[in-house]
Amino acid sequence: MKKKKFYRVLGIMTGTSMDGIDISYCLTDGLNKFKVFNEKSYNYSTLDQKIFNQFKVTNKKQTQTIEKLDLKVTNLLIKYLNKFFMEFKIKNKNVDFLSLSGQTILHIPSEKYTLQLGNSKVISKYFKLDVVSKFRKNDMLLGGQGAPIGAYFHKYLIKKINLKSAIINLGGVANFSLIHKKKFISSDIGPANAILDDLMLHFFNKKYDKFGKFASKGCRNNNIIKLYKKNIFFKKKFPKSLDRNNFHYLFKKLIKLKPYNALNTSLNFTIYSILNLIDNKIFSNINEIIFTGGGRKNKYLLETLKKINKNLKISVIDDYNLDGDLIESQMFAYIGVRSIKKLILSSRNTTGVKKSITGGKFYKFIN
Repeated sequence: MKKKKFYRVLGIMTGTSMDGIDISYCLTDGLNKFKVFNEKSYNYSTLDQKIFNQFKVTNKKQTQTIEKLDLKVTNLLIKYLNKFFMEFKIKNKNVDFLSLSGQTILHIPSEKYTLQLGNSKVISKYFKLDVVSKFRKNDMLLGGQGAPIGAYFHKYLIKKINLKSAIINLGGVANFSLIHKKKFISSDIGPANAILDDLMLHFFNKKYDKFGKFASKGCRNNNIIKLYKKNIFFKKKFPKSLDRNNFHYLFKKLIKLKPYNALNTSLNFTIYSILNLIDNKIFSNINEIIFTGGGRKNKYLLETLKKINKNLKISVIDDYNLDGDLIESQMFAYIGVRSIKKLILSSRNTTGVKKSITGGKFYKFIN
């Protein structure tokens, strides 16, 4: 690929919540300049959603299941990318490359293993475009946690909005980014939407709890909260990372509760994780939390935090004229360019990798 200062790139994000795909068509230098041309979120249809429910992957030895699911995910990505290209009348010649997150279905840092589905070679050949993906692999091979991998886009946003702010992303898993004493720090902090969404599907056959209305009707179960707090994850130092299923052992206990109580208890997992972060010394100079991800729409969660801690400003990224539904696809456009330019994607304070490194694998389209 010819080296450029700025690249036109499609950032493609499929989150751990497994509820849809976000696509952003952007122009960026991977540093201080960033412009969005077109972007859109596509919620998976009920039929598409069933794909994930049909294939449960719990370990890396399920080779046949992984291969089948990879094919399904690849076809899903092609389907929605086609919609995006047609809807916004984007021509291939105006796109330098695609930057693909891949659908994370397994993430086991202790085994230096992470699995993102979506075949980059097939996608590259179909669209006749170069693809950059597998952003976590290099980090994990060199001792990092492999997540949060998009932290340097959060750093760009923090510098643009408020240097004393912390960004907390509420996807399937919750993670944060902030600057403390000139050090940029990022890490997962606990579950966010993953358990909540699974509970909504189990009890109400709904994808998510809109605005946290169902959870607000319940009461938390303190015994399950105590079990949650005892998890070894909370004894580990930052940075650390999670798979969406790391706390799924509590799901079996939650589904024995009344539905609203189960949802309220699960939401309190996230609240505890956030309060635990606020109490950490690295939060001492922070005056604002900016929420991103689907969980930022949970009004009950945000209102509860405002009542508990009145000293911190609680914001959502949309307050700054940014589309919170598409921040992560923007992120992959941004880090895709950083990958092409061999700029830092992860460091000791974001993933625990031994030294600051770049990452990502480049798949060149071959006609």
